[in-house]
Amino acid sequence: MKLTWKLCFCIASLVVISTQASAESSGSLRYMEPYSVEGLGVGMPVVPNSREYRRYNCKPSEQYINSITCKFSEKKRDISKIITILHLYNNIVTYINKSVYPAYFSNEDIDDELKRLSIKFNELPHVSSSREGLIATWGGIKLNPLGQNDLSILASGGHPSTGFMVDYLMNFHASAAAGLPVYSLGGGKGFVWIARFEKNREKGSLRFLAADPSQMNRGAVETGPPNQSPPLPHTTDSREGTVAMEKVGGVYVVPVSFNGAITLDAIVDSGASDVSVPADVVMTLMRTKTISDQDFLGAQTYILADGSKVPSARFRIRSLKVGGNTIENVEASIASSEAVILLGQSFLGRFRSWSVDNDKHVLILK
Repeated sequence: MKLTWKLCFCIASLVVISTQASAESSGSLRYMEPYSVEGLGVGMPVVPNSREYRRYNCKPSEQYINSITCKFSEKKRDISKIITILHLYNNIVTYINKSVYPAYFSNEDIDDELKRLSIKFNELPHVSSSREGLIATWGGIKLNPLGQNDLSILASGGHPSTGFMVDYLMNFHASAAAGLPVYSLGGGKGFVWIARFEKNREKGSLRFLAADPSQMNRGAVETGPPNQSPPLPHTTDSREGTVAMEKVGGVYVVPVSFNGAITLDAIVDSGASDVSVPADVVMTLMRTKTISDQDFLGAQTYILADGSKVPSARFRIRSLKVGGNTIENVEASIASSEAVILLGQSFLGRFRSWSVDNDKHVLILK
């Protein structure tokens, strides 16, 4: 890709919070959510205990129910970037946005990037352009023009309760004051790419976002008593949970219940980004009808090493129970049938803290 503004992306690269697209040494295949920004996609979980997540300033959303807004900004070599994430209290991402300024690009660069994204999403974009900029969308996402009342509030410097917005200038107040359209997000899961033009379309700003507005519910938000923190993802039993472990071949294993259907031993592996499940276990869960096609995260079909076919190489475990602690909607990757079950960070990271007591051979989950 011959983008003259690719330097902006390299310098301002987003850190992947929970999932990488490459195969791990465990032999598991990975499926990357197509509507994503630098690796973090809609429907994927953040990991609150991770070092990357702690870089963000997070607080309860003022406009979206049961949601947390996280923001990170930095400036390097005169290039500024801002990253915003909206995720539900269960950690599932519903919106991720990245803005970069300045960016340098030509008309050819823009055409090449829109073609690249169209190939990635396997569809042509809906494109609208003006002298000030260009907006392209893919997927089910819809841009709904704000009404005159909301535009008047913006033009006067106010903030209407419309949730996240999109415009050509990347300055909602300036757009409204200039009589340019401003849009709110609607529809379903999709991707938006925006370029603002300056200096004969050779310099400007870039913004791109992935979102699922159907999961971003706006309304009266209960913020709770003053100074009360938003509820963090937690177990159904909020007390400290202690789980006995068995040492096998130099590693600790614990019994894990999958969707209340089967219980199998899993290795406690803090180095694994996900819970990793062998293909034959996944097929057993399918036969018990505790996972369905809707639980697989993606639209591709994979043939695993043992010949088994699954709709994607990632899926969602509806409930994962370790000891007296149950976590719902845990994302997992599918490994070959010869692999072992790994209890990784997509489960461990959902707790406020966890630790191993080597003397007592117990896993402590809080």
